[in-house]
Amino acid sequence: ITPSLIVIVAIMIYPLINVIYLSFTKSFLTDPTGSYKFVGIKNYILLFHNPVFWVALKNTLTYVGGTVFLEFILGFAVALLLNQQIKYRTTLRGLFMLPWITPSVVVALLTMWVFNSNFGVVNYILKSLRIIPHFLGWLKDPSLALFTILIVTVWKMFPFMVVVLLAGLQTIPEEQIEAAKVDGGNSLQRFFYITLPHMRELIMIVTLLEFIWMFQYITIIWTTTKGGPIYATTTLPVLIYRSAFKDYNMGYAAAIGVFWLSFLLLFSVFYVKVVGEKE
Repeated sequence: ITPSLIVIVAIMIYPLINVIYLSFTKSFLTDPTGSYKFVGIKNYILLFHNPVFWVALKNTLTYVGGTVFLEFILGFAVALLLNQQIKYRTTLRGLFMLPWITPSVVVALLTMWVFNSNFGVVNYILKSLRIIPHFLGWLKDPSLALFTILIVTVWKMFPFMVVVLLAGLQTIPEEQIEAAKVDGGNSLQRFFYITLPHMRELIMIVTLLEFIWMFQYITIIWTTTKGGPIYATTTLPVLIYRSAFKDYNMGYAAAIGVFWLSFLLLFSVFYVKVVGEKE
């Protein structure tokens, strides 16, 4: 196991320790000496006193919570549908994978065209149906930008939920379903008393993974809005990128990263304890 340990230490343990140390230093990429000046918890004090950080945290929780919830609901519904003996089931399974396999940058560029405030097809359709009175700035309006990115991300990522949940549904013993039917159990009863209990652990794992992944997702946001307008779509990954590679403040960016890591660790422990308590 020594080769594996060497790789893990090189690409995970050492960078993690280095980032934690960096968060307690004053370090700028523009410093020609490349020196680190130890400043204690000053970066964290600046972090918690920065209103942009709290906006980014709020945006992150809204974005992540919304995407994971909608992905799960939509993914589970589609998985239940594709688990039935319906016509063209195999073809539909392939088609539902298209958003997931499409590169995020391509999805972001398509989003900029589809939701364009001047000639976007979404505006055209909604105005033609008289749902909206005029063309809207989906990516330019602070009240709409985060919602727009959220919906696009759900469309892009929900096929992952479909694949995993569909695989879980296919492992449910058919004998249990047939026994429930014989005993007079309807569709809702079979869902709540057989399907959900059987899928409990899988649901916990897939939603936790998706929460962690969405917490660090940046491609669509940065490509479409770069965190704007007026910080409306600025999330923690965007704030870290700006701090490190726009403001060149590596110590401050590292402090955000350490906070981010600590939050995810605490959330993961709490989530597993609550959702997986019977496992």
